[in-house]
Amino acid sequence: MEALYTVSTVSYIHVSDVLEGKYEGKKVHLRGWVHRIRKQKKMVFVLLRDPSGVVQTVIKKTAVSEKEYADAEKMLIESLVTMVGLVKKDSRAEGGYEVQVEEFEVLHFAEEFPITEHQSIEFLNDNRHLWMRSRALTNVLKIRDEVFRATREYLRNEGFYETTCPMFVSTMGEEGAELFEVEYFGRKMYMTQTSQMHLEPQLFAMEKVFILAPSFRAEKSRTRKHVTEFWHLEVEEAWCDHECNLKRQEGLISHMCHSVAQNRALELKELKVDPERLLAVNPPFDRMTYEEAIAFCQKAGLDIKWGDDIRAEAEELLTKDNDNFLFVEYYPKEIKSFYMKYNPEDPRTYKNSDLLAPRGFGEVIGGSERETDAQRLIDNLIRIGDDPEKYKWYIDIRRYGSVQHSGFGVGMDRMITWMLELEHIRDSIPFPRTVSRIFP
Repeated sequence: MEALYTVSTVSYIHVSDVLEGKYEGKKVHLRGWVHRIRKQKKMVFVLLRDPSGVVQTVIKKTAVSEKEYADAEKMLIESLVTMVGLVKKDSRAEGGYEVQVEEFEVLHFAEEFPITEHQSIEFLNDNRHLWMRSRALTNVLKIRDEVFRATREYLRNEGFYETTCPMFVSTMGEEGAELFEVEYFGRKMYMTQTSQMHLEPQLFAMEKVFILAPSFRAEKSRTRKHVTEFWHLEVEEAWCDHECNLKRQEGLISHMCHSVAQNRALELKELKVDPERLLAVNPPFDRMTYEEAIAFCQKAGLDIKWGDDIRAEAEELLTKDNDNFLFVEYYPKEIKSFYMKYNPEDPRTYKNSDLLAPRGFGEVIGGSERETDAQRLIDNLIRIGDDPEKYKWYIDIRRYGSVQHSGFGVGMDRMITWMLELEHIRDSIPFPRTVSRIFP
């Protein structure tokens, strides 16, 4: 049916204003979607939803016009409505308040909604464009917004500039992660795995820079922590050594967690997440060298040796009994990227780190001090069998005023998944992309 959209000068309020008790005993104008509906002989109970929350409303046959009541009986969930009503306190109602409707209009009669109470995960993901109206996913998306806001707040307060980098690249940025290859006007290009290499040159102009943008990994991993397109916070800072880099990560992660706990208490409550768990995230984080981590895992019976990467099973073992974040430092050169800083105290390793989230969750940040010597970068590329000529522009920044600098990348979707104790990383993303899903 055609929607009856009209321009209005009426002062509408949000549902949250009602639920906060600001309008008890007063007449209000509300608009939103029919979230749930229960029809009785002489009244219709409607849970009205807008972006701020859900409130119970009641449309009595004797309180509205004949047409209005007929429309109320006819409408289905997700119909778009406006209403005028009196706010009453009612402990039986969801949220503790009820709106007794005096005027009512259906702006659009929705068709029968395809999502019912019991559906498979696959069906819900096929209909994600509709499923995101669920309270759970709505709350997750609000918290996602808070995480992004808090991230920018912290970095800008620390003097960082937000910038942008290309999504089409001609060089590899990460060891071990596959690239999505694309045809680019007759040439071979890739979707970026990381913006780091285009971010570093910008710090020579601005000293402290960051980007919050998608990255793409063609890994055929089907774990609860992997997607093929993810939102990536990447930070680069001049005059910053390895120790400075770790402290920057501690400050950022703590600020993100505290901001969510303090500013999204209602959403956390609905998701059954204890805000105290996030408020407990404070520096200093625990630390362990790669060598110590390997020894710990070996002692616990894991089949792992020096030179092996620390993957999910080892990450879980290292953190399953801890409530604090854990830095694992100084990984071997063979399993990390060529741009990381040479470690003179142990030439087998780089000055790098991975940050593992508590209780067995695993890695959420990878970072390192960056190599400042042009020849050492060239030697690293030759050692791994890559062509230094492809990286000429990147190596050039070490030839003209090379400065000590460090950086890191945060998997934002993973971080949110840990914060909210979600079952799968896709539950933290509006429209996730996985090995098996590119729709909708």
